[in-house]
Amino acid sequence: MACTIFHDAFEVRVYRVLIDPLIWPLRLRIVRLCRELNVREVLDIASATGAQCRMLAQTGMQATGVELSEVMVAAARRRGGRNTHYIHGSAYDLPFDNGSFDAALLLFALHEHTEKERETMFKQALRVLRPDGYLIIADYNRPRCANFHVAWQIIRLIEEMAGGEHRAGFKDFVSRGGLAGLLGRHALTPMQQSRWHSGAVVIAVIRRG
Repeated sequence: MACTIFHDAFEVRVYRVLIDPLIWPLRLRIVRLCRELNVREVLDIASATGAQCRMLAQTGMQATGVELSEVMVAAARRRGGRNTHYIHGSAYDLPFDNGSFDAALLLFALHEHTEKERETMFKQALRVLRPDGYLIIADYNRPRCANFHVAWQIIRLIEEMAGGEHRAGFKDFVSRGGLAGLLGRHALTPMQQSRWHSGAVVIAVIRRG
């Protein structure tokens, strides 16, 4: 148990010091996108330290984060924030009723899982959306000239350092065509799609129904 607590506490520090600042520009982009879509209640699936929820809430949206790591949930709750709510729960079985949110976010939450788990996460995210709600996804896509793509090489290094199932999931995800391949296999057509980090990351908006 002590080892697990140490590992989780270390993960929280890594997120705060490295991951959150690294993807801060993307988080701003997600906030602008939610405002453009005129959403009011947003669910951030795999919300980690709650950074995205806090940014959304600062613009007046009601932001709920769901996260499997209890230590991450505790860290998010300590940071607090008006209009934010954090829940311990699984992306495979979201603890919310059907049609509870205007938008659901899956930000770098898919690549570390197996294909079957990704499918389950898609189904759960779509289930909790209201009719005509929005599923917003950001995840990796292998760019052109990947061997000479600086951002992609950094991403690969971070994913290698993650090790274990996370690393295996990333390799499988990329080999299957990244986010573009995943959307194609599940017949999900984005109403909007853009790229970040010179094509290493794809941001897709899917409208339910």
